[in-house]
Amino acid sequence: MARLFVAIQPPAALVADLLRIVPAQHGIRPTMAAQLHLTLRFLGEQDDPTAVRIERVLSEVAAPSVVLQVKGVGRFRGRQGAILWAGLEASAPMQALVDAITAALEREGIPPERRRFWPHLTLARCRPEVPEHVLRDWLAARRALSLPACTIDRFVLFESVLDRQGARHVARAVYPLVANGPDRCPQR
Repeated sequence: MARLFVAIQPPAALVADLLRIVPAQHGIRPTMAAQLHLTLRFLGEQDDPTAVRIERVLSEVAAPSVVLQVKGVGRFRGRQGAILWAGLEASAPMQALVDAITAALEREGIPPERRRFWPHLTLARCRPEVPEHVLRDWLAARRALSLPACTIDRFVLFESVLDRQGARHVARAVYPLVANGPDRCPQR
């Protein structure tokens, strides 16, 4: 069984900029740079024949390139603490990509996601003992965060592999998007 998800990997320069703003506080664990991604579709555990069919059907997705524009930050609260995230501006091309992926997967008998697509990048996980004022201060200081936009020209089918160090995301397949402009993401 393979635990799969479809995502966009932001460029290294954007990842570095985002991880620099995560508070350095005991109990706050930043996302590892190699694992920072925009989930387009979570697929969960899939048997090998289904995983192969998913790889094939995703190769048929035709969608325009996607612009990533960071807009603000926020948090999700949960029983086990909080998650800090950077928001991404929703766009017609991003939604078109999500819709094309959903339609392709439905043709293979994989039902659509129940949750609404909400573009964000998970920056850190916070344990419950992190003081509330630390999180509130961070949110207030970065609520209007805006970083330069960049164009993404591919999406990836990842497999989440669990080992002693935790989850490791391995690219099973990379799929191109149709270029729709000269803007590229800065590569440092």
